[in-house]
Amino acid sequence: MNMLSYIITLLFTVGTALTIIIVSIRRPTTSGLISLIVFASSIIIWITAYTLLVTGVPPTGFWGLGFTKLCGTITATAFFTFALEYTNRRHLLTWFSVSLLAVEPAFIQLLLWTDRLHSKYSTGYTINAIETIQAGSLWIWIDALYSHSLILIAIFLLMQSFVRKSGQYRLQSGTILAGAFMPILIKMINLAGLTIVNNYDLAPTAFSIAGLFFIYGLVHYHQPEFSTVERDIGVEKMKAGWIVLDMQNRFVDLNPAAEVLIGLDRNKVYGQSAENILSDWQNIIKRDRNTKELVINKSVKNQDGWRYLNISSSPLTNQLGQFIGQVLVLRDITEHKMADEARRQSHANLLNLLRAISSTASQTLNLDDFLTESIQQLVHSFHSQSGVIFLLDEHGDESDKHSLSIASHYGLSSQDVETLSSSNVINNLVAWIQEFHEPRSIPDISAAPRFSGVMQPLGHRALLISPVFVEDQVIGVICLLREAGLVYRRDEIINMAAISEEIGANIQGNRQRQSVIALAERQRLVRDLHDSISQNLYGVVALTEAAKAGLEARSLDSQADYLSHIGETARLAVKEMRLFLHELQPVDLVHKGLVPALHLRLEAVEGRSDVKAVLITNYNGSLPLNKEVMLYYITQEALNNVLRHSHAKSVTVRLKQTTMNVILEIEDFGCGFDTTQIDNEGMAKGMGIRNMRERASLAGGTFMITSTPGKGTKITVTLQRDGR
Repeated sequence: MNMLSYIITLLFTVGTALTIIIVSIRRPTTSGLISLIVFASSIIIWITAYTLLVTGVPPTGFWGLGFTKLCGTITATAFFTFALEYTNRRHLLTWFSVSLLAVEPAFIQLLLWTDRLHSKYSTGYTINAIETIQAGSLWIWIDALYSHSLILIAIFLLMQSFVRKSGQYRLQSGTILAGAFMPILIKMINLAGLTIVNNYDLAPTAFSIAGLFFIYGLVHYHQPEFSTVERDIGVEKMKAGWIVLDMQNRFVDLNPAAEVLIGLDRNKVYGQSAENILSDWQNIIKRDRNTKELVINKSVKNQDGWRYLNISSSPLTNQLGQFIGQVLVLRDITEHKMADEARRQSHANLLNLLRAISSTASQTLNLDDFLTESIQQLVHSFHSQSGVIFLLDEHGDESDKHSLSIASHYGLSSQDVETLSSSNVINNLVAWIQEFHEPRSIPDISAAPRFSGVMQPLGHRALLISPVFVEDQVIGVICLLREAGLVYRRDEIINMAAISEEIGANIQGNRQRQSVIALAERQRLVRDLHDSISQNLYGVVALTEAAKAGLEARSLDSQADYLSHIGETARLAVKEMRLFLHELQPVDLVHKGLVPALHLRLEAVEGRSDVKAVLITNYNGSLPLNKEVMLYYITQEALNNVLRHSHAKSVTVRLKQTTMNVILEIEDFGCGFDTTQIDNEGMAKGMGIRNMRERASLAGGTFMITSTPGKGTKITVTLQRDGR
């Protein structure tokens, strides 16, 4: 009867273990899959080795004893690792920790198989295997203590999980916990002699029953993978803050993330009123109970400084739907807000830079000045050390490698400029233009295949390179350089694309404007030459022919008048010619300044036209260049009118500087005219007065003209000084 009972128990144990293995394999999402398979496999080997040991079937002796002890320890270890996995402590199962768990079984096996050499494991070899198991040395008790400790720790972890779970999850956890007590329960029954299978170790059967409980709990309650997440993971370790308030808005619970975000210790605030502690949160705490959810953004200050939180408040209700409190979820959106702020700041910087470039284009006199100002602004705005702008020749194209040259640069040494001007660099830049049609960042030019050789003297620098387009045609390249390691960000590359487009448009606009100005100036010169010098020369010819006719008629009385008119007309022609020659010369106010330019004009034109010209000034250069240009051309236009229309013998130019203003006065003592004859467009004296008025308006000043027939004309222009 005893042997039959053991055979039934043996078959039950093996069948249960096989069931555990089969169910675990068919359900790959089962918690602790590997542990359960190892657990059930070790039970099968354990019960098999033990059966061979007690029945005397070969191999017997230490072979059976060794496998019995080893599988018993492995089963207890797998029991423990399953508990770790089920309670969501899988992160503790590292290669190192598993190796530590294997140290004790390996050491016991070493003692067992070398016992004939030292006799440290058993008390002797003359007794049978069962007596050896029961009459071993201290190491056998240490091995038993190790296995039982793993089982007790596993039961403790499962009890913790059972206490923390609720509802269906508690039923599952209770089933698994009940199975965990099976090895202890059957051990106690066996020791009490109440088992029907006496003198046999029922530990493998007890563990197989425990495994059956485990697999039943996992499968029957169909627990998803995420349902093993406990409060330690789901709440305690969540990144978002979590605060629970009761009906009186007292603190019931909060997680560590909330402690950090609001700078409070939950052990000190439990049961206290949130209205008193979070006094500036009244609009959140005292929410309308009928509101399903309230979401608000708020800034708070903690030990790390100011943080920006997204706070959502949701009501808590009982099973009857009655309000019992609220839960606040705090999400730290500081990084998100800072990223948004950085994007807005980048966009604002881009707009400011575009406005600055556009303003530079409107204020500078020529393309070189515009490019010089632009590259300086780009270098500073992009936090670079240096920069350079290459342009294709206006009449060349991007396939002409020799037409690309440096138009402006900033922050470069003479050696760097020489390097960038070399034909090798030019050729590689043109090749780059033909391959890429968008800005690119090169973290280290010394490591870039295309530029490492030709730009080697520049060293390890980060490069931002961007083509300059005009109507889908590349007209140049912008290069910015930084120290190595400071790579240009993606937003900077995007901004550079917009800036390159703006610079290209201004370059094209400047070129078109210069072409229009040159054409208009040629047309004006042609018109003025026809209206003045050609008319005067025609008059000289007519008077000469009249004088010749008088000489032939031997009428000497009128010849003096003819000769006088011829001389006067010739002098007028000479004045006009000198005026045109002076206007054809470029005006360099940048290097010479306004006052020297006015002196040169008076000396070259009025001084050689028998007109007494005087310049009176205390001006020290307080106006920006664009306003000085306007004053110069207004003065030039007024002086031209004096020469052509007033017949004045003297003219006075006054350039006065006061605390608030700069005042320009041009006064002549010629024939004057009636100002009432000038309409709103200023057409009575041609385009001169209209041009002067428009220039004064563009410079932000006022224009006034006073004139009396027979007494002369006075023009006054008043400009406000910068910063006032």
